Amino acid sequence: MAQTLVTDAGDPGDAAHERVPADRPPPWSPTSLVALIRPTLLLLGLVAAALLGLWAMERHGGRVSAVSEVTGFEMREATPGDPRAPRMTGRLIQSNARLTLPAFIRTDGDRTLHTLRYQIDLGPFITPDDIHDPVRDGDGLRPSKSLVITQSINGASVWLNGVWLDGYAQSTPDARFMWFRPLVAELPRKLLRRDGPNIVTVEVSSWEPYFTLAPIYVGRSEEAGYVAETIDFLGVALAHASKAFCFLAGLFMIGVWLANRHDKVFALLGAAALTWALACTLSLWVYMPAAWRTLWLWTFYLSAGGLNVLLVQFILRYIDRPLTRRALVALFVVSAVAATIWPFAGQLLEWNLDMFWIWALLPFQAWAVAQLALHVWRTRSGDGLLLLVTVLLAGLLILHDYNVLMQLIPWPAHDGPWNLTRLLTAPIYLTHLALPPLLIVMARVHLAKYRVSVEHVREANRILAESLRRREMELAVSYDRQRDLERREAAQDERERIYNVLHDGIGSRLITTIFSLREGRVEPQQLERNLLGMLQGVRDVISETDTTEHREIQDILFDYCMNLDSMLSAPDFQVEYDIAGGGEFVLLGERSKDLLRIVEESVANTLKYARASRLRISLTQEDTSLTLTVSDNGDAAANLASGIRPAFGTSTGHGLTNMRERAQAMGASFRFERGDHGALTTVVLPLAPAPGTFSPRSAAS
Repeated sequence: MAQTLVTDAGDPGDAAHERVPADRPPPWSPTSLVALIRPTLLLLGLVAAALLGLWAMERHGGRVSAVSEVTGFEMREATPGDPRAPRMTGRLIQSNARLTLPAFIRTDGDRTLHTLRYQIDLGPFITPDDIHDPVRDGDGLRPSKSLVITQSINGASVWLNGVWLDGYAQSTPDARFMWFRPLVAELPRKLLRRDGPNIVTVEVSSWEPYFTLAPIYVGRSEEAGYVAETIDFLGVALAHASKAFCFLAGLFMIGVWLANRHDKVFALLGAAALTWALACTLSLWVYMPAAWRTLWLWTFYLSAGGLNVLLVQFILRYIDRPLTRRALVALFVVSAVAATIWPFAGQLLEWNLDMFWIWALLPFQAWAVAQLALHVWRTRSGDGLLLLVTVLLAGLLILHDYNVLMQLIPWPAHDGPWNLTRLLTAPIYLTHLALPPLLIVMARVHLAKYRVSVEHVREANRILAESLRRREMELAVSYDRQRDLERREAAQDERERIYNVLHDGIGSRLITTIFSLREGRVEPQQLERNLLGMLQGVRDVISETDTTEHREIQDILFDYCMNLDSMLSAPDFQVEYDIAGGGEFVLLGERSKDLLRIVEESVANTLKYARASRLRISLTQEDTSLTLTVSDNGDAAANLASGIRPAFGTSTGHGLTNMRERAQAMGASFRFERGDHGALTTVVLPLAPAPGTFSPRSAAS
């Protein structure tokens, strides 16, 4: 059966090359088209919903008009010794009579707290109906127009004709404030002049080396409030929601990774989500002691570099094309450049770091996106297409925010009313809009791939279970066959045991009895005893009764020799025996019986095959051995293969073999010799094992 090799697809980055399934659908097949259509429809639905919301916002913001330029712009250092620096009395850094909005202001040559002021002429935006009329309005103070600063990032204070209206807290020598939200200043009717200019003055203070004067709009209070709330929702509320979502999702992914350590992609996802949550939190930090700015910016650079590494790594692991060791080292080095340089020379190079660092990161991101696009083209993967689109969208929003920060491509000024392009060109940060969808898609494509891997594992387990079931069946059949063979071998062993016992024991006794009966040398009572003894022996063989002898070996052989002498001794045939006395002992196990069987078989062979007139049995004992000899004076020329007494039957050829096997089983040596003066059988049984050896069958006591 073909076996399936299953790898841990929870960590796809372990593969060295992209693996395209062998059963990949052909280009533009119905399956691949369906896979592409589903994510496309989802994206079209999201775009349609976004356009519908923008269209509704345009209808409500149509009466809001843009302020094209400001006048009297000047920027100065903060006044030394003034804790709040409210007055423009410090050293002049820059001044412009007129400044077109939006305007990009660089202060990287001056690394101290600086303040700036500019003015807005409301004349083109104010009508007589907007000015207070006591006859018409009475004591009503409800304003009709409002001023909207789309992004008062550095805080601001707004005055109308010298009267303070509203504002956010500004940076001071000891504190840094960053708001990232629009500021709406209502224009009270009673403060507007009917005869004379209406001037709005805006003051800002900042620690930043560069910032943008955001577009400013004037319009009816309802429309102005709607525009401000929309921008606040997109730039602040969704940013906080994105931060919270990424934080919770990151904790969840890290928890999944801790429960499943081999799947490193979950660790990448969790680390990326938590890193983005940290970076977003740092970006939206409203208040910070001025002395912390160096540490804050270093942490931000570190988070941004780490996020770049994690996103590139995830994309390449998803398509199973990890970076080489050199490329990975280069990615880490480039991503850590800003965080490495900033603590030492950051204030001198901050502009250059922010300006050029992103371009050093761009090649790695572009290469990863290109590889992802190639993977989508090859595999026709709907999940891959969805990931590609969200990555491209995130990249576009990152470039948009980078342009908002650095103003590489300034947006043209618009004098007309609010429309969709106002939102698209507003200097607000939008990367947070792409990160939650990107994180969701990243998790989805990985879980989809993980699900496919789980299905592969399940299929492999099913195949292995089927293979195991078949192997168990084969083993069961093999076990039955083995058991049958063991039964046959046991039966064969039992037959051989019975044969050996009958042949060496009862057979030999039968031969002796027949020989004595033919010669007329046995009494009926003795014949009856012999036959009953042989009958009991047959019963013992059949019933496997324990026949272990517990008498001394000398007594066993002496009784046998006496019985043999009484049956066979005659004038022409003498039985002699010499059983050494003293030091009687019992042979353990079956040794006494085996030794007796050798004697019986030797006697039977003498009676069957030799023309002997004398039979001698001898047992001698030494300190370490026991020697048994059975000898006769038979004719050496007699043919051992055919008995000289045919009445006893022909030779089976097992006698000598059985005697030798019995001697070996006891641990004894066996020797059979046949010469001119008869045959001699010798068995030497050690009474103690040789030094360094032990044979349980040779032990005796």
